[in-house]
Amino acid sequence: MSIALLLPYYGKFPIWINAFLRSCACNPNITWIIFSDLKKPSYIPENVQFTFLRKTDLSALIQKKTGLEHTLSNPHKLCDFKPLYGTIFEDYLISYDYWGHCDMDIIWGDLESFLQSISWNNYDIISARKWAISGHFTLYRNLPSINNLFRNVVNYQKAFTDESYQGFDEGYFSYFLFQKIYLKQKDIKIYWPMRNSIDRAELFLHPKGWYWQAGKIYNKYRKGGIYIHLIDWKRTFEQVCMGQPENQDFFKINQYGIWDQDIPIEVQLKLILTSGFRRRLMRRLRSTKRMLKTRLTGNRKAPTIKANVPQGYEVL
Repeated sequence: MSIALLLPYYGKFPIWINAFLRSCACNPNITWIIFSDLKKPSYIPENVQFTFLRKTDLSALIQKKTGLEHTLSNPHKLCDFKPLYGTIFEDYLISYDYWGHCDMDIIWGDLESFLQSISWNNYDIISARKWAISGHFTLYRNLPSINNLFRNVVNYQKAFTDESYQGFDEGYFSYFLFQKIYLKQKDIKIYWPMRNSIDRAELFLHPKGWYWQAGKIYNKYRKGGIYIHLIDWKRTFEQVCMGQPENQDFFKINQYGIWDQDIPIEVQLKLILTSGFRRRLMRRLRSTKRMLKTRLTGNRKAPTIKANVPQGYEVL
């Protein structure tokens, strides 16, 4: 079985690009294909392919493969197209059994071991989010019936004509899969029973940081995930000190950057000043949530499984 993760990227590469690429290298049986018009980084692992593609050429490719009237003037707009990548980039996927989409604000952990643990070749779709499609990592079996599922979303064309991000990937498409396929137990098999990534909540719970070592991610309690999503921390990143990325087997990650040696004293002080408040705040929020849930429901009703998307994504 072979896997390709597709990532169109425009603008400029982030300061953690070498950490991203080094973490890709530690999953050698997975291929990343990055489409961009940027100059290639000096460090490129063997399992990462950079394909030159201007945004105008990508727009023409979308039109050719999907027939969609669309706009790509907003960089965030590309996220709407993620469930369509299997159709848009089908010519690059001929030799792959699975394809997926991901983001670059990610440091990968042991993705291969996770996939083996769930017998991934038994599923048609695998998401890192619970009861929803994850924009930062989802896999799809490379079959026309799976690649064209997006066409079954009623009025799907409307999501691509507005220049602003419409939430088609994690919103409308997630709701469609959950309501039309998962609940009705169609032949398509989806794995999404739990969140497997280190995301926003985990970042705030462990503000002093995480560790990447030889392809694995963990915190001081030795707990981890299949990858860390830098969704909020990327806004506060100040430094990335890694040396030669191809030789790196260990580095530390926190909200201010990445270090392969000791974290600077001034950064440690900032972490001490911010971590205590956030920890107390999160503890209070969790306590309040449990109290309100108990008062409102009395814990009498069994939890109802529903799509993990906000209201408003039911119909386009």
